[in-house]
Amino acid sequence: MFDVIPPNKHLHPSESALLLFDRAMRIRAISADIVRAAQYLSGFSDQELSELGINRSDLEDTIRRYI
Repeated sequence: MFDVIPPNKHLHPSESALLLFDRAMRIRAISADIVRAAQYLSGFSDQELSELGINRSDLEDTIRRYI
């Protein structure tokens, strides 16, 4: 699911930190997209969500987890 940064013994610690920071920022950007999508879907009726195979409680849990 997530990109894996293979261990590289040639990386300087500051380069490694930069790669970790970059990954964290990408994950944070994805989190905002997830929250927007969940908020959009929460406007659907329970029947519409059911037809999509989504539980309203899952949407609420997702929003809480990523905010």
